[in-house]
Formats: sequence, C-alpha cells, structure tokens
Amino acid sequence: MLSLLSLVLLALPTSFAAPLSGRTDPVIRQVYTFGPNRFIENIAVRSNSKLLVTSMSVPDLFSINPTLTSPTAPIVYTFPNASGLSGITETSPDVFAVVSGVWDLATTRANLGSLSVWTVNFCGSSPVVSHVASIANSTILNGITTVPGSPHLVLAADSDIGAVWKVNTLTGAYSIAFSDPLFLPTGTAPGTNLGINGLKAKGSYLYFTNSALGIYGRVGINSLGNKVGSVQTLASMPVVGGHYDDLDIDASGNTWIATHPSHVVKVKSDGTQKVLANTALLLNPTSAAFGRGNALEKRTLYVTNGGEFVGNDLVNEGIVSFDTAGF
Repeated sequence: MLSLLSLVLLALPTSFAAPLSGRTDPVIRQVYTFGPNRFIENIAVRSNSKLLVTSMSVPDLFSINPTLTSPTAPIVYTFPNASGLSGITETSPDVFAVVSGVWDLATTRANLGSLSVWTVNFCGSSPVVSHVASIANSTILNGITTVPGSPHLVLAADSDIGAVWKVNTLTGAYSIAFSDPLFLPTGTAPGTNLGINGLKAKGSYLYFTNSALGIYGRVGINSLGNKVGSVQTLASMPVVGGHYDDLDIDASGNTWIATHPSHVVKVKSDGTQKVLANTALLLNPTSAAFGRGNALEKRTLYVTNGGEFVGNDLVNEGIVSFDTAGF
C-alpha cells in the first residue's frame, strides 16, 4: 500500500529501461472498476476463481467473479469499528485472514489500537466471520501471508517499525516474530514512510518488498514463522521513481510485483527483471495475485489498481488482468 498523497506524487512522469526490441507486451483487460474514492488495496483468489478484494477507504470485503464478461462486486461483509481493510491471505482451504483498522490515508497509518485480525470462512452455505485479535501496539499491518505448513499462523508486515508480526488465528496470540534493518522505512514523508510492504511465504522462505528502500528480498523461516538465517536482497527497483508494493509468485518461481505508478515488475529466479508499463490501465498498482481454476486462470495475473486523482476524487480504482504466458 501507499498513501493517497503518494498517489499524487507518483503521478509525475517516471522512466524505466526500454523494452527489448520486438517485444510484445500482454494485452491488459479491465476486469472491474469501482466507484470513486475506493482505494483498492489487496486481493486474494478463492479456489472457485472468485476474487476477494479489500479497500483501505471502506470496511467492506468485496467478491468479484472475473470469469464473467460483466462482473459485479457484491459485499461479503462490512467490518465493524473500521474505516478500511489492508492485507488478506488464505490460511486453509476457503478460509481467509483479513486486517481491518481505522486508517489515516494521508499517512498510511491506523489509529493505535484500531487494528484487528479476522477470519472469513467460506466453507459453509454462507460466510462465517470471526474476530481473532485486536493488535494493541501497531499502527500498520500491511501485507500478510500464511506460514507454510502452519495454517493457523499468519505473518504481517509492519511498514512503520520494520518488523514482521506473527498472529495465531486459533488462539489470538500475537507478537513480533522478527525485525531487520532491511525492513525499515527511510523517512516519514509519503514515498519514504513505508518499509516492508508486500509478503509472500513459499517453501522455507518469506519473500518481501520494501517500498522505501526499493528492494525485493527474502528471508528463511521455519514452521513457527520464525526467522532462519539472514535477510537477502534479490532485486532492486528498476523504475526511476517507482515503488514496489504487493506480490505473487508463479509456478515457475518468478515473482510478479505490483509497482507504482504504472508498472508490474517480473523478477526471475536469477534476479533479472522485466517491466510491464501501461499508464492507461496500470493506475498505481497495489497488489497482484494469480488466478485459480483452469490453465488460463492459473497463468492470469490479477492486479489491483489504487486509482488516480481527478480533482479531489480518486477514480478508476479496480482490477485488471493479463495472461503472463510469454512475458
């Protein structure tokens, strides 16, 4: 996530490495566009291919069926005592953890004591929402991910203090799992005040982005969600003035990172990067997730757009997608 003020600053022109000669970029599809002033933040994909989408400006969890020609975005649940939602992750089949809070979007911080972690269970005939824990001593839980092999443990990025929190969704217990200088922000101004941001646990590693430092990296973790070994930097921001945000990893081990202001960055396992830029359809991308279902869905990347300002209104927030084959 980046603040709404950051979106204004990032609307300024940026530059990036020229594409390879003769390269054909994938066609980007507009899946769904929300009404004004819905800062779309994060995304998860259910096994039935439906998207779960969070917004930091409203406390609603949305559901979108991207396989439809003209999908709608019904509200699954409206979370109490909150102004918006941040991270979301699947903890076990069709059960998801979600973070809510009372947010100051200018600073991208929540009121102290307002952050809560919830689970949303879709296994029955209707969703069951349960409160897990209220986080008393953090002002931001950003990207979240589930510990492989321990579906009751969720890791959450604290972009303010440069730490990773661990939350037990069965007991509600929470604590700082670990911190590192490579997780810290570089300042307090928009564009510098978000350190560790996107998270994705896969295998024995936790992969992360640091928006302020402009790095993508990883650190070893064990089944308890604790740090094993040192933090490694795998790639650095290839876009001048760009900011890595949330990410997903494909079946071949390539990482795809939503990148402000108008990019998706592919990081290969050897650290080389490819940049997809589109100023018309990639509008301050905030997160990315691969589809689930048939072969096409599994290689389709869904990207959330934070939107762009027209006057005082944030518009064109929503979901776009593209087939990653060949890129």
